[in-house]
Amino acid sequence: MSIFNFFNKHKPHWLTLPNPDESLSFFETIKKESEILWADTYPNKKIYGFQIQQDSKWGIGLTDSELLDFENTFGFTFPSPLRNFYKTMNGLTKKGINLLGSDGSPFTYRSVFYSYPDDVQLIQELIDWIYKAKSLNVQDIESLKISRIFPVYGHRFMLIDIPGNPILSMYGDDIIYYSDNLSKLLVNEIFAGEVHNNYDFENIWKSHSEIKFWLD
Repeated sequence: MSIFNFFNKHKPHWLTLPNPDESLSFFETIKKESEILWADTYPNKKIYGFQIQQDSKWGIGLTDSELLDFENTFGFTFPSPLRNFYKTMNGLTKKGINLLGSDGSPFTYRSVFYSYPDDVQLIQELIDWIYKAKSLNVQDIESLKISRIFPVYGHRFMLIDIPGNPILSMYGDDIIYYSDNLSKLLVNEIFAGEVHNNYDFENIWKSHSEIKFWLD
């Protein structure tokens, strides 16, 4: 379930969005509309898990130089959807908050969308966690021609080397197909149930056989 579906909202935020073409213009629209949504949204006190804090905003997009440094840190060129995403926005101005069901425990905080350079270590840890869960290393990925992975937010990972760059939900060795692309992922997670043209963002679920290894 989307981490955003747990929000309490003061009023609906109905909107019509452009087709999910993963262009800079598309991500600019997502940036603008999501900040409007979050200004009128607050976390649900009854649930566990990291949620977006009220009045969260996106960080300033990366410059070409910063983006190149980001890519060099992980040793590969990002596909265009991921490049356009980070050129437009770079993490959030507030950490995600886990209210722990308001059980009296101290709240905890963690990045929901990952930013550069603040979350480099966390991104690498998440990638390593998935590889370890499947008893793989970087050499195995290269020799077996398995797609590299990159976390976009939470435990949603982009398949770097698969055409279209679909998104998987990857939690240790619990791995399932999640979204056709980054654009659809963002819309369905952030604006769940509030998009007039939601048919433009329906996922065309691909057969498991099209995703080598990750779905076994």
